Amino acid sequence: MTTILVLDDDQVILDLLQTVLTDAGYDVVVAPGLHAIPANTSADLVITDLVPLKAYRRESALEWVRALRARFIGAPLLVVTAHADAVAEPDKLGANAIMAKPFDVDVLLATVDELLG
Repeated sequence: MTTILVLDDDQVILDLLQTVLTDAGYDVVVAPGLHAIPANTSADLVITDLVPLKAYRRESALEWVRALRARFIGAPLLVVTAHADAVAEPDKLGANAIMAKPFDVDVLLATVDELLG
């Protein structure tokens, strides 16, 4: 089964994405940050907010994406964030895709399918 890791510091978003993605047939692991991910977790896709950032700073966002890429080698990365400046980054901060909060669930699922396809 395809495993999706979801990282967000908002429990409501974690619960929503776990429900939506589980209903779509994915195995889902949710965590509020890197520290809370079980040690043996592997992922076919990572969906993340810019968890450590309270205010948007490009360099910090790039560090976060690099850390996730290093830990989950080869997994596509989807950033879902309310930071408008991050959504506007032309290079998507090194992620495969970036999406603004609030998001449309159908668009999110289509993006997930595309990234896993």
